[in-house]
Amino acid sequence: MKNIYLCVASVFIVSCTAQHSHITAHQLDRSNALTKPVQITGKVDQELKSGILGRSVTSTVYIYFDNVLHVQGKLDRYGFGELPGISYQDKRVSSSCNSRPTGLETAELSCEVFINSERATTLVMQTRKNRKY
Repeated sequence: MKNIYLCVASVFIVSCTAQHSHITAHQLDRSNALTKPVQITGKVDQELKSGILGRSVTSTVYIYFDNVLHVQGKLDRYGFGELPGISYQDKRVSSSCNSRPTGLETAELSCEVFINSERATTLVMQTRKNRKY
């Protein structure tokens, strides 16, 4: 009986993992909340896991203000998330991300970036969809 349990457990552990990064174009924003323009960029890292039970994608978003990380967080399995950030020039920073399909395997991730609750810019990235087989 012990041998059967070990075989079943080993079947579920087998999986493959791959990582992809998608980077946005630079956005220059002069929000009313700021005294000078800020360069806002973003990227999303995706970890694709494939195994016996299917495939899943974990997406982590990074948003930079003048090349300094201010927002970082994981999105849910559908590509959505409200991400708090650290302050920039003593102003509160956050991002709201959502995803929409653009093809069989791809999706467009849009992240609105807020400074003191005012929309500063929207970053758009192409990503892979989280599909299970």
